[in-house]
Amino acid sequence: LEYCDALRAAGKDVEVLVNRGMSHSFYLNKYAVDMDPATGERTRELVDAIKSFVDRH
Repeated sequence: LEYCDALRAAGKDVEVLVNRGMSHSFYLNKYAVDMDPATGERTRELVDAIKSFVDRH
C-alpha cells in the first residue's frame, strides 16, 4: 500500500480493492476460477472494479 500512498502524494487517482479470503489479488488461475465459487466471485469483482475505474477515467 506504500506504492498507492506515493501515487496519491503525486496527485494520482488511486483505488484499492481488497479481496477478502483470497491469498493473492492476481490469482486468476482459470481452473480455480471455474471450479471454486469463491475464487470465481472474487475474480468477477476484481474485473468489474478494474472496468469501472477505466470507464471513469
